[in-house]
Amino acid sequence: MSRRSGLTLIEVLVVVAIIGILFSILLPVLSKVKQRAYSVQCVNNLRQLFLANTMYADENNGRYCPAAPDINDGFGGRVRWHGRRETADSNSAFDPRKGLLTEYMPEQEVLQCPVFMEYAKLGEGVLAFEAGTGGYGYNAAYVGGTYRVDSYTDAPKNGVSASSIGSPVNTIMFADAAIPVEDDLVEYGFLEPPYFVNQDYPKGCPDWGHPSPSIHFRHLRTANVIWCDGHVTAERFGWTTDFNIYNGNNRRWGVGWFRHKNNYFFDSDMKGGYPIDSEGNPVPSPY
Repeated sequence: MSRRSGLTLIEVLVVVAIIGILFSILLPVLSKVKQRAYSVQCVNNLRQLFLANTMYADENNGRYCPAAPDINDGFGGRVRWHGRRETADSNSAFDPRKGLLTEYMPEQEVLQCPVFMEYAKLGEGVLAFEAGTGGYGYNAAYVGGTYRVDSYTDAPKNGVSASSIGSPVNTIMFADAAIPVEDDLVEYGFLEPPYFVNQDYPKGCPDWGHPSPSIHFRHLRTANVIWCDGHVTAERFGWTTDFNIYNGNNRRWGVGWFRHKNNYFFDSDMKGGYPIDSEGNPVPSPY
């Protein structure tokens, strides 16, 4: 007589239960590994933007690319660092292959952050007026514009001189960006500082409230930031306002600012004038 052996039903169920437990343990780990891999790709995209902006400055009298040189020309203009559109109508799309930095990018267009997938696109019934940024924003007030020294008419027309930046290691150039509009999230090409800037208030005016924040902490509650000296950091979500000018919920989408509640990390000037603690570090807010 031949002898046959095998697993009983109970033993099979035990094996299945063990596999299920192991899978539930490994799934979050694998998800984090995948997120980190995406974050590395995002960092590489930011480095390409930095290099493109550096090459632009080399060919334009040492000045960085203006973020939106014709933004005052009705409906927000046609030209951006990230693209160009056929008309100034806010319903027309920016072509990411025709931006001011495009010719300096290896792919001849602004690369897309691999994590930035949930945004609403132009034409989907949402005010997606900065489509084509790839999920990145530019420090338009202090690097891609000269708002701290020029009028609102002249400030957008030129980026600042690279040699004039007082502390490149502490000045943001590009970062992950987006902005909530009603119940959706859309692309946004600018990094708004905590306070509005003009000639009278080069470090920001507290009396005007906060602009709508646009740094998007999409990488496990961190945002990738490239600074004006070329180094990259992953900054953890710090603080925000509840709702923005478009009635978008900033907290829901993880949009806000990191660390200090002032313009310290945006300001391209020397960092003097911001209060410091006993160890020489800037304190959260000067107001």
